[in-house]
Amino acid sequence: MRGAAERLVRDGQPGVIILSRRGNEVTRAGAGVADKATGQAMDPRLRFRIASVTKTFTGTVVLQLVAERRVSLDDTVAEWLPGAVTRNGHDGRRITVRQLLAHTSGLDDYTRDPRVMTDPRREWTPQELVGIAQETPPVARGTYSNTGYVLLGMLIEKATGRSVESEFQRRIIRPLGLRHTSLPASGDRSFPGPYVHGYWGDYGDVSTEISMSSAWTSGGLISTVDDVARFHRALYTGRLLPRHLQRELKTTAKVSDGDVVQDYGLGVVRTRFSCGEAWGHDGGFPGYRTWTYTSADGRRQAVITYNENGPAMEADPVFEADLAKAAETAFCG
Repeated sequence: MRGAAERLVRDGQPGVIILSRRGNEVTRAGAGVADKATGQAMDPRLRFRIASVTKTFTGTVVLQLVAERRVSLDDTVAEWLPGAVTRNGHDGRRITVRQLLAHTSGLDDYTRDPRVMTDPRREWTPQELVGIAQETPPVARGTYSNTGYVLLGMLIEKATGRSVESEFQRRIIRPLGLRHTSLPASGDRSFPGPYVHGYWGDYGDVSTEISMSSAWTSGGLISTVDDVARFHRALYTGRLLPRHLQRELKTTAKVSDGDVVQDYGLGVVRTRFSCGEAWGHDGGFPGYRTWTYTSADGRRQAVITYNENGPAMEADPVFEADLAKAAETAFCG
């Protein structure tokens, strides 16, 4: 695993962390630096932005509300958030909670709009992000969209009468002892403790340059490799959801994310390795990229994170091949 991490650094990554589980044995490997300016070594204890891995947390809270019969997967957006989706061919009366979770709502992805990053420190409201998505007509169902998970965050707050941050804490973070996991307050660009610095092409260190209000419940969480692994192991082994919703969680369909087609469930992705299936999610945010994999029985896990994800790096076929080898090594051995 250390060799796999070092190969990714040789490919151009500043730093890499890999976590691997086999039964009760957990191994962590780091290579490169967490901070180019100081030369601080990459350390598995450091926090980083987990980006779209947040979607699995958001989806889990929604499914817990379904288990409590406070929300139904067949409820519409209009029932919970009247007036939120009404423009340019979009109709919240015809979009269900299940469709938001599964990326089949037809809502475009607001992150494609250049305004979201033109003023990176701007504090966005969730409704402003949903409004951007409605400026274009509906897209093909089965198109990956961050917009649906912003709406799900709004729904969580409406259904519970509490903030998403408090629901994450009450339902997931505290029960599982995820001491290094948090959702920043709107507009907060800081980290609550020692962290990995993230780099974005020619922009350099962007770790604390972007308001997390632009990601929120679609991609705003901060965590560590151990906390991410603990959450996923608890989820897939049935600690967080009843059995019938575990089946819903893992009922997949094809979802297109750019050029990549995924087997997507309700906030989770299925991946096939030589040693079997894995469940998880990946996440990308300027300066950060994370990949998570957990077997259904929780006995195998891999978490990979690194801190440079500019366009050139992501398109490098050598890096892409070495990343696939690293995931296979960490998950299968």
